[in-house]
Amino acid sequence: MEFFTIILEKSSSRQVLPENFVKMMDGHRPQNMKLRQASNGLRKLWDVEVVFDTDGSMYLDHGWKQFVRAYDLRHGYFLVFRYDGGATFTVKVFDTTMCRRRYQDDDNASMLCLFFLSIRLCLTPI
Repeated sequence: MEFFTIILEKSSSRQVLPENFVKMMDGHRPQNMKLRQASNGLRKLWDVEVVFDTDGSMYLDHGWKQFVRAYDLRHGYFLVFRYDGGATFTVKVFDTTMCRRRYQDDDNASMLCLFFLSIRLCLTPI
């Protein structure tokens, strides 16, 4: 299942999940979820606590703020969540230019850095 959200608050310590996602969980109430920034491969998983309100609303709570800080998520950013099963979300981040954000630890960024490093090594005199 995929869903999106837009960061509307300047600083939010938790993120509400859509009602349809909660229904899809069919009564399963996980205590924790893992978040992965989409281009980061399997290297970094963020542990986030899940909490429920008395009305059944589901939130990403403790650990969400650290994810927000780590990926510099700001007001107006558009996030696409994909539930991978096994209590894991992959998150794609789009900034206010409507383009997908790239981060230093992205797989593509890593390959580009390795490419330029290999060129530099090849051009270094012996």
